[in-house]
Amino acid sequence: MKTKHIIIFSIFTVVLTGCSQSDEQLIAEAEAKIAEHRVMIESCESEISELQKTIAELKHGEEDELDLLQVTSFNIPKGDFNHYFTVQGNIETDKNALIFPETQGVVKSISVREGQRVSKGQKLMSLDMDLIYKNIQEVETSYELAKEIYERQERLWEQKIGSEVQYLEAKSRKESLDATLSTLRTQAGKGVVKAPFAGVIDEISPKIGEMASPAMPVARVVSLNEMYVTSQVSENYSGAVKEGMNVRVIVPGVDTLLSKVDRVGQYINPENRTFEVMVALDEETALKPNMYAALEINDIQMDSVALIPSSMIQQDSKGAEFVYKLNKNDKVHVVKKTVIQTGPSYDAQTVVMSGIRAGDIIVDEGSRKVIHDQEVEVIN
Repeated sequence: MKTKHIIIFSIFTVVLTGCSQSDEQLIAEAEAKIAEHRVMIESCESEISELQKTIAELKHGEEDELDLLQVTSFNIPKGDFNHYFTVQGNIETDKNALIFPETQGVVKSISVREGQRVSKGQKLMSLDMDLIYKNIQEVETSYELAKEIYERQERLWEQKIGSEVQYLEAKSRKESLDATLSTLRTQAGKGVVKAPFAGVIDEISPKIGEMASPAMPVARVVSLNEMYVTSQVSENYSGAVKEGMNVRVIVPGVDTLLSKVDRVGQYINPENRTFEVMVALDEETALKPNMYAALEINDIQMDSVALIPSSMIQQDSKGAEFVYKLNKNDKVHVVKKTVIQTGPSYDAQTVVMSGIRAGDIIVDEGSRKVIHDQEVEVIN
């Protein structure tokens, strides 16, 4: 209790003197006080440890073993460690197309319905091209006559009968009508709107009898077979993210997929200091374009390492991380404070780099109550 009063008085003194001192002096004095109190805590812990040893020696040989503190143990396993970091992304597809007719005309027929799967080149709707078809018939009649005249002039010219001018005029007339006929047929073909790729008809805009024009879309075709997720990743991970890394694609309430990093952008956006990452999705999926998705990217992989629950790791007054290791001593176990060097942590698991290894046994429940060299009873 006296020590507690001293600490409170010391803090109060620092606060009062802060009114007349600079911030740097105040910080320096506070840090000095903290260091002083840590020394006092270590001294108390050491004294408690010695007192515990004295009590244990005085009780040595007594039959009452219930005075030993009961703890549980944890046998450190060797396993694989995977660390993930999460970024937000957007599901996209390059095959999400608005279909525009190539010519103007009244919608004559619609061959598909919304939600229907179509193949590449399948007819979606047709426009009224009757005027062009009539022109084609007229030109075809003129073409047949021009063709007949040209063939006759050609035979005569081969026999050196007639003039060359007549032959060339007949040939020019025939070729001109041939080109006109080809143009009209191409225009008539534009009256049929076709699917540019295999997919699903997501939307049909006009109705039969309405006017369609190249300025207005008439349908939307979407393919779900080649979708991907794009995300903007902080430049802090520019050296960690590589093509081929494992990724979990999570769309809450919809699906979770396993995939890999397909492409890593080589350009840092100066506005937000990010680079783009693309993750390809499987063909069979319930996801849809423009959905939001979380990407959990596996940036660290470690094989056959010692893993312990992060909650078992403690920190002493000097900032060192430690656990209590269990050593068997006759019929009881003795705990040893063991300083460890930790590696990365994820999902409440931490990699231990040194200090302990797989196969060692440490204190689990009760680790906050024990001290160095204390005898304990291990229960499981």
